[in-house]
This record gives sequence, C-alpha cells and structure tokens, in this order.
Amino acid sequence: MANDMMNRRNDMMDAMNDWFGFPRNFFNDTEIENIMQSDVAETDKDYTVKIDMPGMNKEDINVNYKDGLLTVAGSRKSFKDTSDKDKNIIHKERSEGRISRSYRLPNIVASEIHAKYDNGVLTIILPKQNAGDDSNSIHID
Repeated sequence: MANDMMNRRNDMMDAMNDWFGFPRNFFNDTEIENIMQSDVAETDKDYTVKIDMPGMNKEDINVNYKDGLLTVAGSRKSFKDTSDKDKNIIHKERSEGRISRSYRLPNIVASEIHAKYDNGVLTIILPKQNAGDDSNSIHID
C-alpha cells in the first residue's frame, strides 16, 4: 500500500516536473556529485588532479593557485539548437551556468603548474617544492 502511494506521488511529481520544466531532482542536491568529478593523485614529486568538465570550451575554464589552494572554475553557455526551426523540442536538460571547485594542495611550485584539457577532462600537474626550496620557511638556530 505504501509503495502504491509513493509511486502515485512520484508519478505526480514527474508530471509536474515535466510541465513546469524543473529538473527531476530539483530539491535533491545529490546530482551535484556528477559535476566536476575529480581524482587527485600524489607522488613524492607532484600532485595530479583530473577533473571531468564535459561540454566546456578550454577558453571558458580558469585555473588559479594561491595560498595553497587550487581553484578550478568553468562556465558553459546555453545550448542553442537552431536545427529545430518548428520548436518541436519537448524536453530540454542542457543548460548554461558556472561552477567551481577548490582543492587544498600545499607546498607547490606555482610557476611550474601545468594544465591540459583533452576530450572533456582537465589534467593539472602541480610539482611539489623540495624541503629546502620553500622561501617561506625560516630556519631557527
């Protein structure tokens, strides 16, 4: 009985979502997990960060490193489908917007950070400082 009631509620919500144009999980933010998914790997020499950023142009992605914080931001313009001149589109999910993520990665040689965007994946290599190369550390006698 409870399942029947829940199914009816879901059917009604799906119909309302389709009618008003809300995303299916408008009030549920678990879908944010699928945006900018990333992997961070560490070796003795560097960090490697790989971030999925599909549908974005390289020119619309910004990478910044300051005070031990790597920030990656991207934006996507609206998808304009001009091929459907009669406006027969009955469901649309692609949209525009801006998103960013930050990663705390300390002791990096900022001038040697390298980034590459290929096939929707941004790869950033952040070389670590050697123990003696840190200009901010002061030896106490």
